[in-house]
Amino acid sequence: MKKGIVIGGGVAGLAAAIRLAAYGYEIHLMEKQASLGGRCQSFQLGRYFFDGEFMPILMPEVFDRVFWEAGQVLDPELRFIPLPVNSRHFFYNKTVIDLSADPDYMMEQLSVFSPEDQAGFFDYLSEVGRMYEVIEEYVVDKPNHCWTDFFRNRKLWTYLSAHPFETLDSFHRRYFRDNRLLAMMNRYALYMGSSPYQAPAALAIFSYLEMVHGISYVEGGHQRLTGALERLACQTGVTIHTSCEVEEILLKEDRVVGVRANGEKLEADFVISNLDVKRTQETLLARKTGQETLSSSGFLWLIGVKCLFPQLLHHNYFYPDDTARQYIDIFEQQVWPESPLIHVGNSSLSEPDRAPEGASNLSVMVHVPAGQAENMETYRERLLFLLEKVWGLKGLEENIETEQMMGPAEFEEMTGAEGGAFNGRAFRGFRSFIRPPMRDKKVNRLYYTGSTTYPGHGGISTSALSGLHVARIIREDHEHMLAIEAKRAEKEAKKRARHHERENGS
Repeated sequence: MKKGIVIGGGVAGLAAAIRLAAYGYEIHLMEKQASLGGRCQSFQLGRYFFDGEFMPILMPEVFDRVFWEAGQVLDPELRFIPLPVNSRHFFYNKTVIDLSADPDYMMEQLSVFSPEDQAGFFDYLSEVGRMYEVIEEYVVDKPNHCWTDFFRNRKLWTYLSAHPFETLDSFHRRYFRDNRLLAMMNRYALYMGSSPYQAPAALAIFSYLEMVHGISYVEGGHQRLTGALERLACQTGVTIHTSCEVEEILLKEDRVVGVRANGEKLEADFVISNLDVKRTQETLLARKTGQETLSSSGFLWLIGVKCLFPQLLHHNYFYPDDTARQYIDIFEQQVWPESPLIHVGNSSLSEPDRAPEGASNLSVMVHVPAGQAENMETYRERLLFLLEKVWGLKGLEENIETEQMMGPAEFEEMTGAEGGAFNGRAFRGFRSFIRPPMRDKKVNRLYYTGSTTYPGHGGISTSALSGLHVARIIREDHEHMLAIEAKRAEKEAKKRARHHERENGS
């Protein structure tokens, strides 16, 4: 247990590699692409700069922990900037509301937007805050190896108070009568690539993190984050191999002995896969797996536009009249939604140098079913009509200077996730907490990290937590193995001593 290989250079893989190298292990990290980051990539289109995974950053303090675990302080080039307003939300009846972690600002807005739900909104935040305190131990502080850990925990009954058997939508209906507020709160299911009518109420903790702790962005884009993690990995002794595709995990009987990558064999005492668990098992182990209902993928449209849109903030959401319809389209009908919830990122508002002067870098994101192909040009025209004619982004079409589109096939190629699914198996009911375990059940010394195992995805910070957790599990397994070997050696020594005494006595 001295030498390990990490397959996949996403945030979870980097965090795992860094922590293990800091423990003193020899770690090799292998990434198929020419650069690290996985979905946490940055793109440049001419004079415009974009992030591939344009999600709000929650719990940025997790990265302080990554550096602290490596015996370092946070890289001074890595700065998380809090947003004064989390997001702006546009509705079909031309009403608009901003979500903020400032309670006075929220009270003021709700008194106009939905006064009948004003009290319920703050009762809701109080309850999800309590839920977060319950769930925090299972997500942040104490990693679960597998789903049975929930039942071994002595605080199981406390955990059950987090409404694990209630859907997110049902939970929200306790507090809100206004369909617009319901739509806003239900969108947190999409953070896990799931439907609010199937996902558990526990996902409401994302609303607590956003509206109490606030959200941030990485100054300079995600390339600053992956660059800082890459530098830290090199400082701790991780050997990084890019443009290096792992083709097979090598076994001897039921134990990992290494990998075959780019046609060559590399020995290892353990292997961590930061790829999709199902894809790892089917492709790298030639293991048959059953059918699964996958979480959503996405259609991402990056647009460099030669004008400004004063109505937009850093994060913006545009809601159709019937928000429930899109969840039926994505998760039941398995088609790209005709009237979707549209997320528009506009990071050049916060960092003007990410676009030319007087221009905007828009990241348009819509959730779509994993593995389902669609004519992206046709869908682009649909979104263009909605954004310009329905939502009032005047001049969008005539001012497009550069653009790029990505769908499930492109995300699958980028990340190795089956069907381009963002979170592997969909979060549905209590089964949401039965994720593939971080330790393989059949192969000794094979481990998993990332969005398809614990704690799930939900953002860049939780990916880093997954990497830290699996590193801790490996170290615990190693210490347990050393303890067993020490006891065995002690037993053998006592046996030899008794034999020696008998021989001397005779």
